[in-house]
Amino acid sequence: MEILLVINPVSGDINKSDFLDFAKRAMSKSKIDYHLYKTTGDKDCEELDQLIDIYSPEKVIIAGGDGTLNMFLKPLIKHNVKVGFIPMGSANGMAVELDLTDSIEDLLIKFITSKKTKSLDVLSINDSHLLLHLGDIGANANLVANYDKDESRGMFTYARHFWSEFKNLKSFEFDIKTDQKEYERKGVMLAICNGKKFGTGIPLNSVGKMDDGLFEFVVVKAIDFSDLLKGALSKFDDEYEIENLETIQAKTATVKLKQPKLLQIDGEVVEEFTEFHIKVLSKALRFIQ
Repeated sequence: MEILLVINPVSGDINKSDFLDFAKRAMSKSKIDYHLYKTTGDKDCEELDQLIDIYSPEKVIIAGGDGTLNMFLKPLIKHNVKVGFIPMGSANGMAVELDLTDSIEDLLIKFITSKKTKSLDVLSINDSHLLLHLGDIGANANLVANYDKDESRGMFTYARHFWSEFKNLKSFEFDIKTDQKEYERKGVMLAICNGKKFGTGIPLNSVGKMDDGLFEFVVVKAIDFSDLLKGALSKFDDEYEIENLETIQAKTATVKLKQPKLLQIDGEVVEEFTEFHIKVLSKALRFIQ
């Protein structure tokens, strides 16, 4: 068996040298043929595509943040390779979503040894961007954009920008046309959900599943301090619910905005849009269980 281990050295402001040493020892001890790729920020997706072509690994294990995993979705889907994810980012929403609660060392061993996989849906936006977990326009996209500009990383920096953005909310208007119905709405955020929770554990989408061939829009009409407090508490108590949310389920949809807005996908800001189309790529990603 051959494994391709991909590491983002800068994600989450986490030193990964100890993990890398452990990974090398573990795979050498198991007599596994492995290849290591460290991201550079320059043509990483194309590099991974070529490495999979050259080595034909059975598994690709990625250590980094949600954005690191998202960056490689196209070649991972193209080659139909088994994928493992070691969460080493700032918010780690996918870790919460997929219940990756083991230590990073135990996760690596599990991904190396497991023969089980689960096929997950992926969302395609304008046939050019892929979304695995959560995306949005409005408040959270602005938060991500400001966080990316900050020289500091980690959860403290994320929390500082979180409170700064969510205490100065502005609503905006948008139209949604799904395969079933049309909607005219106004809110402070429009979330696009394949998963359910932010990396902080705050639940956003109560009905979604990552393998049901559907996705959800969550319209956040307003947020006040009590909503944020309930959201934080809901990480520990499922009985808490955030008000002012509307969920719209769809297989395909088009969103039109009254004015350009930033779109963030899996923790990375893409660009501004006034219109975009979404469709489901059903069970496109083979995730190791």
